[in-house]
Amino acid sequence: MPSTDDGRRGSRTGHRAPHTGVRRRAGLTEDGRQWNEFLSSAAVILAGVLVVIGFGFVAVRGLKGNEEAAPPIDPPAPALGDLRLPPPPSAGSNQGLIPLGSPSPSPSRSTAEATAPPPPSRDQLTIVRDAVPSVVRLSDEGDSDWVHWGLDGTFSLERDKKGEFRILEGAPTAPRFRHSLSPQRFAWSGGDPVASNAGTTTGIRTCGKGNGFTLSAPAGTTPRVLKLYVGAVSARGKLTARLSTGESRGTTVLEQRGATLRTAVLTVAYQAPKSGQVRLTWTTDAAYGKGCSGVALEAATLS
Repeated sequence: MPSTDDGRRGSRTGHRAPHTGVRRRAGLTEDGRQWNEFLSSAAVILAGVLVVIGFGFVAVRGLKGNEEAAPPIDPPAPALGDLRLPPPPSAGSNQGLIPLGSPSPSPSRSTAEATAPPPPSRDQLTIVRDAVPSVVRLSDEGDSDWVHWGLDGTFSLERDKKGEFRILEGAPTAPRFRHSLSPQRFAWSGGDPVASNAGTTTGIRTCGKGNGFTLSAPAGTTPRVLKLYVGAVSARGKLTARLSTGESRGTTVLEQRGATLRTAVLTVAYQAPKSGQVRLTWTTDAAYGKGCSGVALEAATLS
């Protein structure tokens, strides 16, 4: 049959059958298509990678530009536990510690006590008698306190409004009387209950031996001066001053034989080793007349 003969001839001559060549060309075509598809996929992947890398590069450049344009931010202060001291310079290094200026040292307590004058070891007290000026300005002289007696009556008492009652009078031990016999005048301002006075000659007095007045004022390590403006009529008056912190005391007298008022200012300067009082008594030590012989008291100042 022809088909059989064709097949035999083909096998005898050694030629490949036509359908075999077609099959081989189809295999080559299929392999090429697969290779093309692989290359296309690889190209797509490579292009995607390049796009991602390019986008990342652009983003990094943009962020870097923003950081350079933004103002610098101060680093936060380190916590106390995070502070670290720099290591000490090595031997032979020229780098040294930076000198820091130190404030002037304040004087220690021992230095301050050494420069301050030491308190007196004992009481100090002196009394001086002087004449009274024609006008005594109590508010100028008594910068710590001042007192005036007898402006409006026997028990009238005018004093420094800001004196805090540093000068005090003890309880009367005998009858007293108002007088206006002083040859000098006493003026003041800033007083209470009378605010001011241009000058008065008034005061108070007692009669008879042993009668008089008692006063007190604060004492301490600060030196003080107490001035007492007094008088005597037909009598010898005696002032005794002593400090409550020790045995120091002083006395002075003022004598007047006539019936007119003799005046004086008795200045007591004192200092004590600790807080205490200076105590004064102004009494009639001797009475010479038959009438109201005795001592008088006009004013006192403390500075």
